[in-house]
Amino acid sequence: MMKIKKLMRAFVVGASIFTLAGCGAPKGAGTNGESEAKDTYIENGTTGSDKKEISNENNSNDVGSMDGDEIIAASDLQGHVIEFSDLGCVVNQVTSDHADEAVVAAEGYENEGAKVTVKYGDHCIFQRAVISIAIGEATVNDAAKEDIKKKTSLLLYGNFDNTENFTAEKVIITQYE
Repeated sequence: MMKIKKLMRAFVVGASIFTLAGCGAPKGAGTNGESEAKDTYIENGTTGSDKKEISNENNSNDVGSMDGDEIIAASDLQGHVIEFSDLGCVVNQVTSDHADEAVVAAEGYENEGAKVTVKYGDHCIFQRAVISIAIGEATVNDAAKEDIKKKTSLLLYGNFDNTENFTAEKVIITQYE
């Protein structure tokens, strides 16, 4: 009986060691347990001078396959729709405390200071970009402003009139797959 008890105890200890061996920190993990997840976060490493150069490239009406990171980096404003109408929408602006990630508040927890009223310009272009998270490629097609609904993710190109108002010359509806 004692022999069986010792064998069971050895088996449990051995199984625990093998189970916990796979729970180590992944490669590239920091000391606080955070790891870099390139497929999860949207990286934006452009500087101010680079941003306008890319923005001018993306102000065209091009459709087809494009680099998703460039489209995102070139946008002047990113956000999720809170309210919408034929003349414009109100978006909850994407913010970031870190250079490599985008953060948007959950519904009901929006920061009033992060809300931006968007007015569509007279010749505003509407497009849809389906961005592959795995390869970072975006397929861009024409869209209509009627496609913009509550909770729609948008990339906006244009100018801020002030910190709370934005005039859009181009709107890209983003979807991630």
